[in-house]
Amino acid sequence: MSYEFALRPAPSEVVRRDWRLPLVAAGVWAAALAGLYGTVASGIVIAAGCLVLVVLGRRWKRGFPAAVATVAFGGLLSAGVTTVHVAVRDHAGLAALTGSEAHGVAELVLHTAPKPSTRRPELVTATARLRSFDADGVVLEGHWQVLLVASGEEWLEVNAGQRLTVPAVLREPDAGRLTAAIVSARGPPETVGALSFPHRIAAHVRERLAIAVGAVPQPEAGLIPALAVGDTSMMDPELAADFRTTGLVHLVVVSGYHLSLVVGAVLAVALACRAGPRGRVAAGSVAIAAIVVVAGPQPSVLRAAVMAGMTLLALAAGRPRAAMPGLATAVLVVVLADPDMAAQAGFALSVAACVGLLFLAFRWARPLEHRGWPQPVALAVTIPLATQVAVTPLLIGLGSGVSLVSVPVNVLAALVAAPVVVLSVGAAAVAAVWLPAGAFAAQLAAVPARWLIWLARNGAEIPGALVPVPGGVWWGLGSAAAMAVLVLLLQMRRVRVPVLAVLVAAGLGTVPACLMTGGPPSGWVVTMCDVGQGDALVLPAGDAVVVVDVGPEPAAVDACLDELEVDRIALLVLSHFHIDHTAGIAGAMEGRAVDAILAPPPGEAQYGYELVEERAGAVPVLEAVPGEVFEFGATRLEVLGPPAEPLSGTRSDPNNNSVAVRAEVAGTSVLLTGDVELEGQRALLSGGAALGVDVLKVPHHGSSFQVREFLEAADPAVALVGVGAGNEYGHPDPGPLGVLEEGGALVFRTDEAGRITVVRNGNVFEVTTVN
Repeated sequence: MSYEFALRPAPSEVVRRDWRLPLVAAGVWAAALAGLYGTVASGIVIAAGCLVLVVLGRRWKRGFPAAVATVAFGGLLSAGVTTVHVAVRDHAGLAALTGSEAHGVAELVLHTAPKPSTRRPELVTATARLRSFDADGVVLEGHWQVLLVASGEEWLEVNAGQRLTVPAVLREPDAGRLTAAIVSARGPPETVGALSFPHRIAAHVRERLAIAVGAVPQPEAGLIPALAVGDTSMMDPELAADFRTTGLVHLVVVSGYHLSLVVGAVLAVALACRAGPRGRVAAGSVAIAAIVVVAGPQPSVLRAAVMAGMTLLALAAGRPRAAMPGLATAVLVVVLADPDMAAQAGFALSVAACVGLLFLAFRWARPLEHRGWPQPVALAVTIPLATQVAVTPLLIGLGSGVSLVSVPVNVLAALVAAPVVVLSVGAAAVAAVWLPAGAFAAQLAAVPARWLIWLARNGAEIPGALVPVPGGVWWGLGSAAAMAVLVLLLQMRRVRVPVLAVLVAAGLGTVPACLMTGGPPSGWVVTMCDVGQGDALVLPAGDAVVVVDVGPEPAAVDACLDELEVDRIALLVLSHFHIDHTAGIAGAMEGRAVDAILAPPPGEAQYGYELVEERAGAVPVLEAVPGEVFEFGATRLEVLGPPAEPLSGTRSDPNNNSVAVRAEVAGTSVLLTGDVELEGQRALLSGGAALGVDVLKVPHHGSSFQVREFLEAADPAVALVGVGAGNEYGHPDPGPLGVLEEGGALVFRTDEAGRITVVRNGNVFEVTTVN
């Protein structure tokens, strides 16, 4: 007797991946991004074009034309929604006020809690809704999305959801967003009414957690709120920079990782309590809502919340989870609800990391599992690698650099990542109800948090940990193509081993380059470090160096000094106390001896002064006196400014009272001017000092506040401009640069050239750049 059985097909032969929803999501995202950079008219054109493709696509059922029609359907939806938002953004009345930088009283409702700006920590920023603006009795009312920029500690006490009024100036926003204006506050806020119930809960949780971590020493106390609810306001700025350098920043931004851990824990408890599907869905939904309310509407939070919601719906329907449709739905829903998300880097990085996880991490883990690796161990290796591959093109496109230590650091961080996040979230939840228990939970969370801190600090100190790479759209697209080719090659068994061998060899080959930085070249005169929107310059001083300003971030100036092999600073000159010249002081002093600091009186820039005073410790701080001379080997510095009687009543007194020095380095003259503007430059002209030099550090990042006679008197052969790419100030202005070029100067900018070093060989100047 014989029996015949029909073999069950493999799952891959039964279930075909449906790409329609991801294609619709791609169309939604692309059309929203295009619409944000356009006008109402261009939005209508995009919608009309998508409609034509959709109509034509009805004839096609499959293949490339059908895929195009599916993308166009998403574009049609998004173009319509985005055009409506753009029409509100481009309101003629508001545009007139921002164009004239109108002064008045703004009534706002905060969407996010004010927090220190990453570029300028003395300022706080928040997204808000502008309800009305009263300019000299003329009131304009509406509902516009705006960016609030303010200063003062009182702003850090204001919570998300608060309605307030504040004297302010309206300024034009950057293009490509739904932000209709920048509201620059000119005073403290005056709150109106009480917070809504959800916002009161969020404020209560954050406040109680801040109290609970008081029982924990720093820097763990600042890290726990970041791990729990994404609140980085208490986190040490230097540690935050180390987390970015080592690729651990995703742990301090509430994302899908946090939601999966928290919702998973809640569902496990519900299952242990024998809750049915509806009960588990209800418990998971409450957990998701609580995280969104407390963490705020961050891009990664919203994307993860929608994905988690789709998973719970699938659970309630009794259907298996489909991760890719869930991700596509998250993109579709979030972008249609708020088209501005399409232009946010955080949202794009979050989605890219999920794509890497879904498409690559589990597939790469299978060969390791077949070789006997436990699945958690295999995934601990492949998840960081896959997400790094997915986000690298975006990081390159954004000009953020590529971390060479991200994968190994994240593999080691996986040992404690889940426990420390769960304990931190638990500390926040428990502290909201019972403070002593919350403090105990925070102390428990501090134990594994120390491992993350050790990893971040030591990983960031590895030479070459963060590789600066050229940024921009084309570099991003090129790197994406290269990554795609690499992934395809790794899928081919015949070439997999040779490709891996080449990658390993290339990786080992970078080790000597990272460990051997080489130091400054022979004949070195001055180096301008690339620190973004700020200044940091280094001059030789015998067996040490003179550093003039330290930029806005510790990591950038620290890396530059490492590459120059600096271990002692004979004199640290701080031209003035604005953050873009002082906030990097921790990086400059990290592991280096500093003999003395030269600085002007603090004036109005108290925040930067307090930052320097706290970090300086026992290092003597000298006050700059005109005519004073410092000599270090073949380098001589003469102080030219500020005047003995500080300038007052100018557009910016701290800028105009900058320390200006003339340096002579082995016969080469260098004029370092800080941020002196019109009045400060005229004071230098009238002071009778010798201003003609070989190298000029262009004042105030090349802003428009320049005196032509001053630039002509300097008459440099080389002009250096410290400026950040795409900065919001419009620096440098083409006018002053044109004056310098007319005089025969070669102008170099850090946003275009990166780190700039001037070398003199005989009578010839050589300028080298490292981008």
